[in-house]
Amino acid sequence: MKTFREMIALALVATTACAPAAAQNQRAQAPVASPALNDEFDGAALSSEWTFFHAAYGWPDKIKAIDVGKTTKGSLHIEPYDSAWVRDLQAPFLFKTVQGDFDMRARVRARGLNGDIPGGTWSLGGLMARVPNSLTADTWEPRRENWHFITTGVGFDRGKPMTETKGTYNSYSSLKLRPYHSGWMELRLVRVGMTLFALARPDENSPWELRDRFYRMENSPVMQAGLIAYTSSDDLKPAPENAAVTNREVNKAAAVDMALEVDWIRFAPAKPAPVPSWYAQVSGGNSLANPNIAEAAILAALGD
Repeated sequence: MKTFREMIALALVATTACAPAAAQNQRAQAPVASPALNDEFDGAALSSEWTFFHAAYGWPDKIKAIDVGKTTKGSLHIEPYDSAWVRDLQAPFLFKTVQGDFDMRARVRARGLNGDIPGGTWSLGGLMARVPNSLTADTWEPRRENWHFITTGVGFDRGKPMTETKGTYNSYSSLKLRPYHSGWMELRLVRVGMTLFALARPDENSPWELRDRFYRMENSPVMQAGLIAYTSSDDLKPAPENAAVTNREVNKAAAVDMALEVDWIRFAPAKPAPVPSWYAQVSGGNSLANPNIAEAAILAALGD
């Protein structure tokens, strides 16, 4: 009889072997995090190295406006239509596929179209790391979304700036809203094996603040890492959620008041040494997975 350890290892191998060819090719071709993936947004157009989530998977485009350097010099400017990243719902997402551990950070601000704070509620933007799956708009199934993010903007309370961190596991989302200042700031997502950390700081001269920590039993070495923006419209009344319908619609008539601007986004390998064995990840080999580890120890391990 096979041991539990042998059974888990066989299951992980089988999962990889049964993955679609396209997904396996993506794993083989994905680069590791490095400055080669950086974007300073100092040109006149978005680099072709970015992938739009909606275009890659056949969904409608929920980006109302996008430009580089036109609205704000030296910055990417994104305005979303009414949309959301929560449970099975989708919103604008620009990403680069990254293999292994990474340290992704960006200087961003979320603002209104005519003010410093987004209008309405649930208007935020920032960084997300998503586990890719093989589903397209034609083959979509519920309960298959897995991702983590940190964003800045306005959440449930109108006019009150904050960060939102959210972890989604098979389309079950768990979020945290915490007050934070408005305006330009730096956000950061770091993956170290099966742990991810969300951080923020007002500027490069300030210390990093740990805003959330996530742990997931994730066999995929590849994640889609990049930028998201989402907003809600006061024109729309609350209604029962139906992702199969909502994801295929773009409400261009509903008024929205939110823009995400990105000065730069940068990638690097995570500072802690990788822990390649899945078993080591779940049996103490990744010290950052210890639920009792202090915030100061996490910040020291991740570095500046």
